[in-house]
Amino acid sequence: MNLRLASVAIALVLSTMLLGASVYQSVVDAPNYHGGPVALEHARGFYHAVNPGVFFRAVAPASQLLLLVAIVCNWKPTSITRWRLAAGLALLIVADVVTFRFHYPRNHILFIAPLTNTTAYYDRVATEWGTGNYLRVSLILITVALLIESIVRIARETSPEQQRLI
Repeated sequence: MNLRLASVAIALVLSTMLLGASVYQSVVDAPNYHGGPVALEHARGFYHAVNPGVFFRAVAPASQLLLLVAIVCNWKPTSITRWRLAAGLALLIVADVVTFRFHYPRNHILFIAPLTNTTAYYDRVATEWGTGNYLRVSLILITVALLIESIVRIARETSPEQQRLI
């Protein structure tokens, strides 16, 4: 078994799951946050048992941890792959910083705090949330691209056919 390849593949699967969930939130969830207190009451009611945060609080750290494992497994002094993986990890960490510093305050306004403001206020907060989510999607998308590029490179480096041709 190729540990170098497997470690990146697992990190890629988890990062892709993050990407898919983030895109889903932008396309499906975010538009439903507009419409003021009435729309937000519906969203809050829909998320009465579990919310997207449960998924992200499990998958985001797991993807970062497994990406760190992939970096360790691909640590060679001259490897460009480790730097791609490290860049992917850095981008996932930045995505989490965006989540904690930007999205959590807006999540509190949209989903926890009493709904006592105007529809325009909540629509503005929802628009900010959606715009910030595009940033997260972009960061995760770049990470996925770096991981795909890394996995292709590792596969080429470790392929028996390639080694015979060299």
